[in-house]
Amino acid sequence: MPTLALPELLVLATALLVLVADLFVDDTGRKRLLPIALVGVVGALVALVALVPDSGELLGGRFAMDPLGWWFKLALLVAAAGVLCLAQPAWQGQGTVDATLPNRGEFLAILLFNLAGMLLVPSARDAVTFYLALETATMPLFLLVAWRRDAVGAEAALKYFVVGALASALLLYGLGWLYGLTGTLDLALMAARLPTTPAAYLAMGLVLGGLGFKLTLAPLHTWAPQVYTGAPLPVAAWLGTASKAAAVAALAVVLYRVAGPHAAAWTPAVALLAALTMTVGNLGAVVQTNVLRLLAFSAVSQAGYLLVGLCGATRDGAAAVTYYLVVYVVTNLGAFAAAAVVHHHTGSQELSAFRGLSRRHPLLALAMMLALFGLAGIPPLGGFTGKFLLFSVAAQAELHWLVAVAAVNSTVSLYYYLRIVRQMYIEPADAAAPQTPTAFLPGVALAVATVGGVVLGVVPWFYETVRVAAARWP
Repeated sequence: MPTLALPELLVLATALLVLVADLFVDDTGRKRLLPIALVGVVGALVALVALVPDSGELLGGRFAMDPLGWWFKLALLVAAAGVLCLAQPAWQGQGTVDATLPNRGEFLAILLFNLAGMLLVPSARDAVTFYLALETATMPLFLLVAWRRDAVGAEAALKYFVVGALASALLLYGLGWLYGLTGTLDLALMAARLPTTPAAYLAMGLVLGGLGFKLTLAPLHTWAPQVYTGAPLPVAAWLGTASKAAAVAALAVVLYRVAGPHAAAWTPAVALLAALTMTVGNLGAVVQTNVLRLLAFSAVSQAGYLLVGLCGATRDGAAAVTYYLVVYVVTNLGAFAAAAVVHHHTGSQELSAFRGLSRRHPLLALAMMLALFGLAGIPPLGGFTGKFLLFSVAAQAELHWLVAVAAVNSTVSLYYYLRIVRQMYIEPADAAAPQTPTAFLPGVALAVATVGGVVLGVVPWFYETVRVAAARWP
């Protein structure tokens, strides 16, 4: 049924429309391209919601829609809509010079093509489709990071490209080994034919290494802080939300569809990697004074928490990871939206830019505080419920030491999130600080993210729906 790919088709059509329209409009007309892109993404989101009851295959089984993949795509489209909203002031050239974006249609087109690749990742059913989707979800990011064409962005993009090329080579080499060992490109047949030999462990290690770069797993996370600070802030938000969601979807596909029958063999390694990642991320964030670097290390630690739910490849784990991913995307989007508003008016990424924010803009400070508390896992927000479910999965797998490590790391994370809260609510306001009014679309993104972070934590329907979807996941 072609309608199964309707969200992807709408995103691609919008990207082509924006790209062609950019050729025929002036600078004033280009400012209207962002609302067109936003309408296309929202249309794809509506189409996805309409596909809730549908599942099936296309292209001879290479593309499939399934209940859990639907949730991954929901997170991606929500992230895309939110990033486009918070990019409005930068796109229109308002605010400080370093907080603006050159309003060229190519930027929106590249971002939408990137989104289309991300949407294909959870639907891929063979190795070639999986690899091409991942590369489409990765390579455009190299261009977006360097979009402002300054020295900082160029250096960040170059380092990102070098590490990304290495990760792509590892992933492709690992998939080649899997094909050689199993004689098939079909991921389900790979799982049935994958032997328990050193060569198979090497192949899975190469694939995990390639995906670890995209998910910022330690020690493959070193690119993240510089890329987050060197990229335009909307691109940093894109990296911290949509790119993370696509990487989690890819890792779930590999660990469940390909290596699921051998979960007992690889679970200890994944558990160690989760503990290392969350510890490195939290310790790195503790010493940061730049908010974007802090959020970059926070994203590293969150990748470690997500990896906890993948231990054992159980249905409960799939449900917990998917639910927490949706919560993380919504919550992190709120944090980046608040940071974008402050950066837009002050031109600063430092913690001191938030000093006295609660007096200048109480609602903005409240939204930022709730987002940070959600990332830290404070009840009754969605982050608490999500972490509770992830830690329960580790406990069921008898990885009690991992639960203890995760709990300690959650406590550590509260320290550096509270550093921002202290700047907003306790430190005296700077008399010379500019006012920070929130533009319409960033305000919408902030409101939706804030309400979503609370509702996801207190309404059990969301997790129950995800759990039912995981039970039907093939």
